[in-house]
Amino acid sequence: MARHADAAGYDAVWVGDSVVAKPRLEPLTTLAYMAGITTRVRLGTAVLLPALRHPVVLAGQIANVDQISRGRVVLGLGVGWSLPSAVREWAACGADHKCRVRRLEEHVEVWRTLWRGEPVSQRGDDYELTEHTIGPLPWSQAGPPVLITAANRGEFLPAQFERFGRLGDGIITTYIHAEECRTVRERAEEALARRGRSVNDWPLCVYTTVRMDDDPRTAERFTTEFLAAYYGGGVHSRGTMGLGPAEVVIAALRRYAEAGVTDLCLRFVGDDQLAQLERFTREVLPALR
Repeated sequence: MARHADAAGYDAVWVGDSVVAKPRLEPLTTLAYMAGITTRVRLGTAVLLPALRHPVVLAGQIANVDQISRGRVVLGLGVGWSLPSAVREWAACGADHKCRVRRLEEHVEVWRTLWRGEPVSQRGDDYELTEHTIGPLPWSQAGPPVLITAANRGEFLPAQFERFGRLGDGIITTYIHAEECRTVRERAEEALARRGRSVNDWPLCVYTTVRMDDDPRTAERFTTEFLAAYYGGGVHSRGTMGLGPAEVVIAALRRYAEAGVTDLCLRFVGDDQLAQLERFTREVLPALR
């Protein structure tokens, strides 16, 4: 699928993150492999859960993948769901679920300090840097862009926008209606202004769901059943989705663009994802370029 996306003209390929909660490929080793078999597409995480990992080790891993991909890494970051399964995953990794927000922020701060390449002296809960550096550094001095999760499921939490205003280069969100994306951009701009930051043309990425089928009702039923089985409930079917034949999918995704969304991370529902990607490439992609 990564090779197909690279050749077909997609902007990026994305991988999810889960250690024990969901059956997913590990993100950074997967992106490292993709860096070797692609030449053009950006390599994104949708989304990485930094708090499950050690910040200094992760800073080096991210810098390494960014270096070997020649600066193509994009980091979508999240704190994870507030669900019993999420708490269990944190416990399995030796991390405190209650501290996941603070840990995410600490990660970004540590990464950017280390990525400058200067000796660092800093202490955290589980690390102590004494005039340490890492290498290789990321491809560019600024490091990979960081997209902060905000407004998932239409929940406009002030703390998320403040986190973006302080640390983010963009926003990634999911299970959100297209019309709500205008509000996301407005709240984010306000947060940047409060912090005195100016981030030109910052990306707003929506992680959305696509299921192509000649019959929209069949696509909707299949998607509902798939998401219910994957997540253990149907609450995650919220938001604008492209479900049905090409014209329905195109109309749904265009609504996001009209609402100020710059990037779409597409999840193809089902076990036939390559076939779904190939059909999307033929029937939908030309209309969205």
